[in-house]
This record gives sequence, C-alpha cells and structure tokens, in this order.
Amino acid sequence: MNDKYRELLEQYDVKVISTFRSRGTFQCETDQGLALLKEYHSSLRKLAIEYEWKEKLSEAGFSLTDRYFISKENSLVVYDRYHTPFVLKHYFPGRECDLHSETDVYAACRNLALLHKTSASISDIPFENPRTEPVSLIFARRNQELRTIRRYIGKVNRKKAFELLYMKYFHTFYEEAVQAFDTLQQMDLKDDSSACGVCHGAYHHHNILILPDGTVATVGFESICYQPYLMDLYLFLRKTMEKNHYDWRLFERGIAGYSEQRSIDVHDLRFLYLLFLYPEKFWKISNQYYNHRKSWISPKMLEKLEKIPAQNQERHSFLQYFSRYLLK
Repeated sequence: MNDKYRELLEQYDVKVISTFRSRGTFQCETDQGLALLKEYHSSLRKLAIEYEWKEKLSEAGFSLTDRYFISKENSLVVYDRYHTPFVLKHYFPGRECDLHSETDVYAACRNLALLHKTSASISDIPFENPRTEPVSLIFARRNQELRTIRRYIGKVNRKKAFELLYMKYFHTFYEEAVQAFDTLQQMDLKDDSSACGVCHGAYHHHNILILPDGTVATVGFESICYQPYLMDLYLFLRKTMEKNHYDWRLFERGIAGYSEQRSIDVHDLRFLYLLFLYPEKFWKISNQYYNHRKSWISPKMLEKLEKIPAQNQERHSFLQYFSRYLLK
C-alpha cells in the first residue's frame, strides 16, 4: 500500500488487514469487513443525504448497502495531501448482476421491490417538499431537446459520419417520440397515479452485487431521488431488455421477482408500457453527442447510433407483445 492510501486510511478508526485493486477501485480487508476507498466529486450536502438515507434503510432492515464509514474527526470525507476528497464505504465480496441470467434478473427485481417496500415504511425522508416531475413533462422536455439538437446539426457545415447518420434517422425517431407523448395524453395517466418515494435512481447491473450465498447487495446510491418507484424498475428492465434483444421471458422474470415483494397491478404495467414506448436510446445518444466536444466524435458513439435501427425493431416487437399482454 502506498503512502497516499495509508495516510487516508489512517484517518479512520479501522484496522486494515490487506489491500488490493479490483476493477479500477481500491479495496481493503478490515476488522469491520470489506471496504472500498474512492474519490468523491459531488456536493457534501448530497453525501449527507445519501448517508442519512442508507442508515435509515439499515435500521429498517435493508442492511446490505455500501454504507459510509465515519472518520476519526467525525466526518464523511477525508482528504489527501493535495486536498482531494475521499470516502470509505462498506463493500461486499460479490459479482455484478448478470443481465443474461433469469435467476439474477429475478433476484435483482425482488431486491428492488424490497428496497422500495422498506423505503415506503420510513416516514422521515431526507427531502424537503418532495416533488416528482410528471411523465408528460419529461417527454415534452425530451422532445424539445431533440428539436434543439436537430437544429444544431442542421447548421453544421461539414457534417461528420455521425451527424449525417443522425439526420437520416432523426425523423423516424422523433415521430416515435411525438407518438409516445400523444399516447400518454390519450391514456390520461394522472401525475399521482404511480406510488412515489425515495428511489435508488441508478438501479442497474453495475450497482447490484450477487453475493456467494445468493443474497443481493445494493451499492451506488449517489443518484437517490424522489420519484415513482416504477422508474427504478423501468431503468433496470430497459437495460436488461437492451442487452438481451428484448427477450420477453426476462421481462416476465423481472416482473415476477418484483411482484414477490411488492404487488404490480394493471395500472403499473400501463405505466411501464408508456415508459418503454419512448425511444429513450435515441434520446440518450442525442444528449451524449450534444453535451460533449463536437470536434471529435468517438467511434463508440457512431457504433451505438448504427445499431439503433435493429435495436428499435426489437423494441417494437416487444411493445406489440406488451400491448397484447395488457389486453388479456
């Protein structure tokens, strides 16, 4: 262990047994279990909210999270000699959730429902005057962003391969975005129609660890927010669908896992259907392009755009099946 990490760890009341690197992180075995040391780049207020919420979850019985250690100076953050902030978290000897495994998808969704059920049982939440943005406003804002990006690219004189392909695809995906918004309006989904609460905010496979005994640990709470609980479920299921050619069986396993701990009714399924109806992958690539340096567009971004038509066809087939499922 080099001097930098030694000086940082000495600021905590823990006995370090061994240290090692894993997937770009610095981890250590301590007398209090496995821990992860990492730089912290967000606000101290957000850190305090995250700390408070994970402590409340633990007190309520949801204990397998990456809770923070408190330093000897009673602080969540310690600093190295260059005043770079670091945090120390409890961690777990597990593997990331495998989105190709029906067993893992079931377990991850069951764990998410348990997290939501625990969250709903806690009355004192860490947000003042919590508000959630209606889905209709989310769709409307995204559509405005797409129009802005289209206008910007339209004015580019020497268009690169990405920009030429984007212009070719834009009309098709923008029409789908408008249709999703119109369908939402027609279905008259009320703003308060889906139960809201404190959500993980980034519940994807990188933040879900399957432990050797099959239990699930949840990490990466930096994006906690107040929103409909089903937004967490949608994010996880969308990632799962995208990586599995929209395999309906995995979607069903996810819904079954979630339903084991928290019931899902027809109204909830309609809410999920509306979220899947929006061409989010195209919107995400659009935003990624617009918010990054335009002088050099990474080949990876172009590759993602090239794959979109085939992925979108798979999404359409999935939505057709989903629509028939809702009519049963």
